[in-house]
Parts: sequence; structure tokens; C-alpha cells
Amino acid sequence: MLTTTVSELKVLLQSVPLSVLALNPDELVQPRMEGKWSRLQILGHLCDSALHNVSRFVQMQHQTEPLSITPYHQDQWVESQQYVSAPIEEVLNLWISLNQSVIRILSSMPETGESATCVLPDGSVVTMEWLAQDYVQHLQHHLQQIFGEHRTLETDK
Repeated sequence: MLTTTVSELKVLLQSVPLSVLALNPDELVQPRMEGKWSRLQILGHLCDSALHNVSRFVQMQHQTEPLSITPYHQDQWVESQQYVSAPIEEVLNLWISLNQSVIRILSSMPETGESATCVLPDGSVVTMEWLAQDYVQHLQHHLQQIFGEHRTLETDK
């Protein structure tokens, strides 16, 4: 159900900003390994993901046919957004704001919206509920990259 997904996002909106601000700024901007994104760039990627999913969640509710999901070039987005040199607070505030939008959209969706469908690039047809859950799983995966494997996310319980 979307209520579970919304609850998980609300927990993350409480914990992630505090965890980001607790990190040393140098840790945030240094690439994790050669050729990999920095923690700040990963957070920026999560902003881009939220931006794309906000659009998808809105469109899916108002289309009679399944929305065709097109992939986006994440490296181009991260580079174009200049997350490598963006102020930490700006990227964090963008992440917070976009996820507040996701929560508003999912919270106000009529039950019939949960069964709205989309077609993934591989041809699979999935529901809004599935897409929202996948969004949170993607978010958690990247938060593990930012904070390390030792960090236990409240929503993983």
C-alpha cells in the first residue's frame, strides 16, 4: 500500500538531513573511489530521481493509457546539475523539497490511482504502487552508499 511507502519516506525525511549534516563536508564532496560519484553527487542523483518520479506519479494518475517510462541519462543529469560543486545545503534542501512533493502526491492519491499502470523500458507493466515502492528501494540503496553499510535505515526493519 502507498501508506507504507509514504510512512517510509516520512521517516527518511526526518533522518537523512540530520545524517547528511553530521558528515564532514570533505567526506561529502570527495569521490568515494576513483571514477565514482561523491556522496553529494549521489544525493544530487537522488534529487534527479525524485524529480523524474514526481512527474511520473502525476502523469500516471491522469492518463487513460499506461504511461511509457523512458530512462534518463543519470550521469548527464548529475554533470549538468553541477552537484560536484553545488552547496551542500542547496542539494539537501532540494532533496527534502522534492520528497515532500512525492509524499503529498502519494498521500492525496485516490485508491484507484494506486492501480494506475506504466510500461518500463524493458516492456514490463507495473502499477503506481510498485513504482512508488521501487522509488523508495532505489533511495535506500543510494543512502547506503552515502552513509555506509553500517547505517541502519529505520525503514529497513
